[in-house]
Amino acid sequence: MSTKVPAPPEGDIIPEAHLVELGPMFMAAVEARANGQVDKALDGFAAVLAREPRLAEPRMELGAIYLDMGRLEDAEAQAREAIRILEAGGQWTEELPENVVLGMAWALLGATLKEQASSDAVVFGDDPQRFRDLIDQAAAAFKRAAELDPSDADSEVTAMELEDN
Repeated sequence: MSTKVPAPPEGDIIPEAHLVELGPMFMAAVEARANGQVDKALDGFAAVLAREPRLAEPRMELGAIYLDMGRLEDAEAQAREAIRILEAGGQWTEELPENVVLGMAWALLGATLKEQASSDAVVFGDDPQRFRDLIDQAAAAFKRAAELDPSDADSEVTAMELEDN
């Protein structure tokens, strides 16, 4: 299944009233993912982004699903776009502090880059520097996640482990 996610338009200021109707759509997609209905979740997150592409949280959810599916380039693109939106002040949900949500986006990027580094194409590829670059980028992403959310011990430990390699 190929879910097309629109690129966000310029400017990340989103009127509140526009977002109210998207909340139930987003939560239905979260519930579908929790219940193992991956296709339904992908469609739900894509539908939210089709209506408002400047949201980071559905991108983070898509990125996590893509990571689980091994669609690493798609996962990386969603994580990077979520980080860009969040760093511009575009957090949608208010359930978690901004630093925690941004930390989660950085951790997602780190996990995606770490997985790319362990892929056969990189491990057995012709460019040994590519592995080192991905590991360094993953370590930096996990380190940033831990800086943003000091309670994220997993990111801190993973960053240290990757830096030791």
